[in-house]
Amino acid sequence: MASFPWPNALSGAIFGAALTAAGMYSPSTIIGQMNLTNFHMMKGFLSASATSALAIVLANNLSLSKCQPRTPATISLPSFSNVYNGNLIGGILLGLGMTLTGACPGTVFPQVATGISSAKQVLLGSAIGGIIYSWLKPRLQASTINKKQEAFTKPTVPQRVGTDAWMGLATYEILCGSLVAGAAYAFPQHDPSLVNPILGGILIGISQFTSLLLTSSTLGISSAFEQFGDNFWWLFTPSQPRPSIKATIFAFGALGGSWILTQVAEVPAPYDAMAISTTRAILGGISLIVGSRIAGGCTSGHGISGMSMLSVASFVTVGGMFAGGMGSAAVFRLVGW
Repeated sequence: MASFPWPNALSGAIFGAALTAAGMYSPSTIIGQMNLTNFHMMKGFLSASATSALAIVLANNLSLSKCQPRTPATISLPSFSNVYNGNLIGGILLGLGMTLTGACPGTVFPQVATGISSAKQVLLGSAIGGIIYSWLKPRLQASTINKKQEAFTKPTVPQRVGTDAWMGLATYEILCGSLVAGAAYAFPQHDPSLVNPILGGILIGISQFTSLLLTSSTLGISSAFEQFGDNFWWLFTPSQPRPSIKATIFAFGALGGSWILTQVAEVPAPYDAMAISTTRAILGGISLIVGSRIAGGCTSGHGISGMSMLSVASFVTVGGMFAGGMGSAAVFRLVGW
């Protein structure tokens, strides 16, 4: 029997504790960002991505891991055959799910640990989403993909524009730093959290380094739900090798790390006044996971890990995520939902 993947559990615990300390898991924080009324998430998100970029460079230089940029997620869709179609469509579905639930695949675990009222329903919807995506996966795979095209051979922004990788990194750090500084100046208020969202984002970025140190893998949590779905369908064909559960262990580690932090520190109670119905939470959870897995990653996988490697696919996904989230938030405001 294979040994228990303790490094994955420990890495997840560090990530979950950092998310909880940053206070980036409250439904009102996430939905407020999609409505452009709350910039707590933006400050933490960009601080995390900028710090993650430095963590990945350090890990590569120390030969802890050879991080590969994210390549396009292409799905079989004749009416929209762009190589980034999975990134865009998946990102939009992910953003829709975030607006519906006030969660993302990573923050649902701190929400459960801290007792957010809608968290268990979102987790249920996410599990169902994992089962649905696992069934859809072979049906969505593009039959032929030319991996010799630039989108695959030159997957990063610096490679595509023909600039030096270090110049690209410096530009990204300056851009993130400027946006965070601007948001902090224009919107100095932030939601209840153990630490300032900027410091919290830095802690999340540091958890990227610990993930690389412990598991040689970058942060990303939506694959845990895909593995859950794979194992669900495996129950009907037990003669086949059992699918991996390492990402699932990472996710439960995040749950444990978040819970432990609430026991040893006075973590401020997040705002929990969002009226999220059971139907909305479950449907949103499904959208979160189906979308993130179609895109090949979630808020952490693309936003914190992929963007920090300047992957074009990750920028497309995150752009789709905010377009889907902000667009659906505008529609919900119009219909009074």
